[in-house]
This record gives sequence, structure tokens and C-alpha cells, in this order.
Amino acid sequence: MVDYISNISRRNFFGKLSIAAAGLTLSGCSSQKNYHGYAADTGKIQSKTGSSIVSLIKNSDRRQATYDSLKPLQSDIAKNIGSRQVIIKVNAGFPTENHRIHSTYPDQVRGILDFLQEFHEGNIWISEGVGSSKTGDMNDGYELYGFFDLKREYRDITFIDANRTPAFRKWIRSWNQYPVPINIISMYYEPDKYVISAARLKTHNAVVGTFSLKNIVMGSPLGQYGGRPSEKGKMHGSNTEEPASGQELSYNMFRIALEGIFPDVAVVDGVTGIEGDGPWDGTEVNHHMCVASTDFVACDRVCTELIGIDPFYMKYLEWCGKADLGNWNMNNIKVIGTDLKDNVIQYKMNKNFEEQVAWINRNFKR
Repeated sequence: MVDYISNISRRNFFGKLSIAAAGLTLSGCSSQKNYHGYAADTGKIQSKTGSSIVSLIKNSDRRQATYDSLKPLQSDIAKNIGSRQVIIKVNAGFPTENHRIHSTYPDQVRGILDFLQEFHEGNIWISEGVGSSKTGDMNDGYELYGFFDLKREYRDITFIDANRTPAFRKWIRSWNQYPVPINIISMYYEPDKYVISAARLKTHNAVVGTFSLKNIVMGSPLGQYGGRPSEKGKMHGSNTEEPASGQELSYNMFRIALEGIFPDVAVVDGVTGIEGDGPWDGTEVNHHMCVASTDFVACDRVCTELIGIDPFYMKYLEWCGKADLGNWNMNNIKVIGTDLKDNVIQYKMNKNFEEQVAWINRNFKR
């Protein structure tokens, strides 16, 4: 039996969210215990058939590039939003001044809001939860990075600290093959939510590259809040023999995506990308690109090509393609806008790249 959150209506729960002078305030839920039970077969589903369109824009203006990348997709996006609650999930879970360059910039969100408010009249949530910070409060991150300015610029915007919202228990795998429980934020997989991934183009320290899907999947485990430790580290599987191995993280991200935790729209900001020791210690690359699609697998495949990653090493995305969550095969992806091949830059990989991919070289043939 599914053990539901006691006496909490999700609609009423989020209806009580408000921005106050001190930040975001919630009523009706304990910050220490907002999860229960196991939720089976509750997430959204999709099966992609035919070809997918990926919009690729070259522009050094982040806001304009984001808007222009989404514009060709407007009819599909408007139709699929319908009456669903729109969530813009930013990538800013480690809010410090040093990580500003690795995080979603407010101008990317401005470009998304410029696009949405041409046809969508409903409230829009901007969401993130702290993975780790001194305070464990995402409002501090929103303020540090200048996101609260958006409240004054756009109508009907609500900021969500995702770690204060309801969650349900799922199960993932540790490196020595035993099951591990993990509490996953409900709103990212509920069918009545429309999730936009406002991601960055970055190298990674375990799965080689991180784009739109990882922003949602790794944003979904409950993070640090009110003395409660973050559960995000569980996704890595605690491999003590090869700490940088991406094996368990790759499988667990694929497993969580199958539960319905994936973006409905992928928007990846590569106006400046991150190379080297990404995702949080790399250096910026002036790439001047933005990638968008309603197929997150196809979007992330184009991102893989853009920064010169061998797709053989992106197993979590390849598996999503095999599960029909989207198109991984470039033959089924139509890139519109700027030419892809003319804009590839070979990014420096993380210094632990060889350890990251050793499990792939051992277990898979090209």
C-alpha cells in the first residue's frame, strides 16, 4: 500500500507558498518529515517515436539565445502545457560565489519566461533545492545569484525550495548490488506538472557530461534542509574501489528517469560552457550556443556532440534512448538553426576521466 503524505493536499500545500521579505515560507508541512512510503507507478510516462527536432542557436546574448532556441518549438510546448503547472528547474544546488559560473544564470531563465509569457497565462514555479550549503536554505541561493529580481520583472512567479516539498520513497542500487531507499521530490514526476530543465553545458566528474536530464534527476532526491542531510550522494552508489566510477550513478539516473523524472522541455545554456573539472570546479568556455528540444535525450545527444564527448561513454543517456524515452541515434534527430558540426569545441575532460569510464571499457563493445 502506498503510504501517502498525511493530511496534505499537494494543491493546497503549494497554494500556501509565498515570497516574504525573509524568503519563501511554507505552511502546513514539517520541514523535517515531508516524505513517506513507496510510490509505485505514479510518474509521468512517454514513448518517443519518429524523429526529434533539436533547436541550436548561436548567440553571445544568453537571454536572446534561450528565447530563440525555444521559439521554433512553441506550438508543441503550448499544446503540451495545457492546464499543467509549469516548473522551471534551475541548476544551482551548491550556491556559493565560487559556483556562480557553474550554475544557471538568471538571464537564461529570463529567456524562458520571455518565451512562455507570450502564450502562457498561468503561474510559473522556479525550483531548486540545496545539495550542500552553509545554511541549507535555497532562498539564500536565489538571493545570491539574483533570481529574486525576476519577481519584480515578471508576473505570477513563485520560487520553490524543493527540499521543503513532498517526497516519496523510491529504490536505487549501491555499488555492491544491494537496494538503497531514496526519497524523491514528488513534483518532478507528477503528470500534472510540466518541467523545463534550465541546464548548463558541462563536463562531469563521474558520468563524463551533464546536460538537461541530470539537472532534473539529480535535483530530485531530497537535499540538505533543516538539519536533514542530503540524499543526493546515494545516487553515486558509494563505490569504494573506484570512487570516480560512473557505473552506479549511470544506472541510478536511468532508473529514476524510468519513474517519470525527466524534463518535458530541455534548454541547455552553452553560451558559456564548463570544461575540465566540472560540474562544480571547471572553467568557462565561450561557446555561444544554446540547445533546446522537447526530447531531452535528443537534446543531450546534441550537447554530447557539441563538446566533443564520445557518445559511447554516455551510457545513462544511451539507455534512455533504448527505453524509448527519446532519440539517441543522430539519424533520428533533426538539428535546426545553427550548423552543429561547425560549432563543435573539444572540451577538456575531468582529470579523473579514465577512472570514470573504466567500467564501460571493461563491459561494453563498440
